[in-house]
Amino acid sequence: MLSKVAEFVIQGVTVEGIPLQPAGWAERLCDSLARSGADGRKIHPSYVCPLVIDGIKSVVVRATLRKDNAEAFELIKRYVTENRLLIRAGRGGGDYIESTGTHPVFGKERRDPNGDNW
Repeated sequence: MLSKVAEFVIQGVTVEGIPLQPAGWAERLCDSLARSGADGRKIHPSYVCPLVIDGIKSVVVRATLRKDNAEAFELIKRYVTENRLLIRAGRGGGDYIESTGTHPVFGKERRDPNGDNW
């Protein structure tokens, strides 16, 4: 479990160490949370961001998603659980990790009130 982090990272690797397939899983997961704008273009939520970190496809998720959009948070949680993916603390959270696992649990968030809260 992760606690007291502002964001967590879903890694594209299973608990068995196998890379998740297909290769575009991170983009698809983020696309599943997108909505259509007035012009028909996809608007991605600021809560999720697909990235490659240390050569591993990953998705960074803001912890505030749990409070702001519980349904989206549950979708992500279910995806992580079903695919047995590894998660870890995001930026600035390394000193607050209690343990790691596939089910993130959050306490207080560490955010800069003067920044963009990401």
